[in-house]
Amino acid sequence: MIRTFIDSGVLIDAARGEGPQSKTAMDVLADPDRVLLTSLFVRLEVYPKVEFNSFPLQRAFLTEFFMDSGLEWRRDLNSIV
Repeated sequence: MIRTFIDSGVLIDAARGEGPQSKTAMDVLADPDRVLLTSLFVRLEVYPKVEFNSFPLQRAFLTEFFMDSGLEWRRDLNSIV
């Protein structure tokens, strides 16, 4: 398994659902040979934009991503900073 930390750029491209970057991002997120990792900082970076701009489909996509039971959370915030 490949452990991959998903940054906000990948999530934004995937959530937009348009263009070649979106397809590449979705390919990474859907890869069955990857274990996806994230942190609270990534979540804090992407949610305000979709809330402010009122993008309900993008918000639903991000909610589904962050609620995925296979997603690993990096919880030691001090070591991340």
